[in-house]
Amino acid sequence: MFFLGLDPSTKCTGYCVMDEKYDIIESGKINIPEHEDEAGKIFYQIEQIEAIFNKYKITKALCEDQFSKLNIDTLKKLTRVSGTILYLARKHKIDTSLIYPTSWRKVFHGSGKAKKEDTFHKVLALYDFENLVFKHDNDMTDAIGIAWACVDLHKEGVAA
Repeated sequence: MFFLGLDPSTKCTGYCVMDEKYDIIESGKINIPEHEDEAGKIFYQIEQIEAIFNKYKITKALCEDQFSKLNIDTLKKLTRVSGTILYLARKHKIDTSLIYPTSWRKVFHGSGKAKKEDTFHKVLALYDFENLVFKHDNDMTDAIGIAWACVDLHKEGVAA
């Protein structure tokens, strides 16, 4: 069984494929080409995510949801990305849910008040990554935390 955590963004989407033992199978960042218009950026991300869906038999996926304190233009763009991820997951018959940052952080850290930097440092403590830099790689480390929550919630039989 493989679980997917996604931290969608308009510039760099983090992803992590994890097994039921919390081992990372693949993780990385989808760097969105800046020269594309909004539709091109979404299309590019969907092609990359679909390649992950085709490479692994994903059991469940969690995608970080947006919170309303964002700038309205950013919120609209991120909502479009999340919507296309949900569409793509349904097309591939993958059970996918949206999860708020405070919810997945509560599972991963034990506290929903944990910050991005806390996730970054915990991932470094749990996994053997070299040369990661906070503010550059935290999309990927957040995706790892989201994938961890996906595995945990699946084991508990809890819907996100």
